[in-house]
Amino acid sequence: MHTLTTQRDLLTNHLPIMMAVEPPLFHVLSGRAGQGKTYLMTHGLRQCWADTNNVSIEEVGLLIYRCADRDAAEFAGLMMPSRDEKTNDLETVSIKPDLLRKIDKLRAEGFKYIVVILDEVLQASQDVQKTLSSMLDSKELTLGGWPLGEGLYIAGTGNRMADKSGARPALGHLRNRMSSFELEGYNDDTVGQWDRDYAEPKGLLRPVIDVAKAHATDGFFDDLPPADGAFCSFRTLTLASALISKYMERTGEIKISEVMQQLVASIIGSRAARVLADHFDCAGEVPTAEEILTNPETALLPSDTGYQMLAGTLALEIATDSVNADAAITYITRLRGDLQVQLGVRLLSKSEKLGFILISPVATQFIQRHPDLIALARIIEV
Repeated sequence: MHTLTTQRDLLTNHLPIMMAVEPPLFHVLSGRAGQGKTYLMTHGLRQCWADTNNVSIEEVGLLIYRCADRDAAEFAGLMMPSRDEKTNDLETVSIKPDLLRKIDKLRAEGFKYIVVILDEVLQASQDVQKTLSSMLDSKELTLGGWPLGEGLYIAGTGNRMADKSGARPALGHLRNRMSSFELEGYNDDTVGQWDRDYAEPKGLLRPVIDVAKAHATDGFFDDLPPADGAFCSFRTLTLASALISKYMERTGEIKISEVMQQLVASIIGSRAARVLADHFDCAGEVPTAEEILTNPETALLPSDTGYQMLAGTLALEIATDSVNADAAITYITRLRGDLQVQLGVRLLSKSEKLGFILISPVATQFIQRHPDLIALARIIEV
């Protein structure tokens, strides 16, 4: 059984020690499908390896290599006939593995330190696992007999067998060479970390994030995938947020229609879609898109913070050109202070991406009033 860990413990307590020993101790991280394991390993792991070697993160190369859809020969190197240069005898030699070529390419680009993520290694065949055992052994650090060199940190990811994703138990001799962790499931802490480290910076709809945080422990997220059909995870909730965002932009509606709820259910499952739809059901409590666009100075302003967020989110989503964006910023600046900054910065970022500039006096005043917070928020969003 894998040792249960949190994202915080892995990055703050475990990895700094594992990376500091000589040679470093490699690991495999398992967890639920769509829980963000690869994202965590891609971003947090690279920073840890940089800190261990006292270099900036830009000096650490990153290589993500999928394992589940490859065979052992691709990792070990295909065997090809060749003539010995001295004896002229015919012999069989292995071609340098593709994975090693990619590592060499990163070194040629100037990276002295490299993080290699063996993605979905627990879904790989036993032959592939056998081949990779020497790579996950930091004392051996070879692949198909080829030495991998210095400056590498190797880590693997995979799902649990209960996740119905084709995962297999790691072979015994593989587990005897590295550490094995399982990422803790959905709870207040893990959903909070997802909000801070991924959902907010990536621009997911704030109401969607709020629903996830409010229902972190009551079955909104699926601990185990159902026998068939969609289920709610960080990955699928990200997709649902994008769908709802586009729906609001095109229809000017906050309330999720029955047809739209069916579309969302096809991504996150019926129960989670119903919870989301209930949260967005705020008829009469927030202004319509038309009211925001035509009368942003006088359109209904809810007193409830949650309804203010929904109204501000609608204003943000319907801002598809400079005229609509100026109306949106006018309305957003009437919201409570923290929502003004959060939604206002997103509106400025959206306008830049779409290629138009907010030039209204309200927009200019907003930018002049919050330069430091806007600069900080933009850094976080990148």
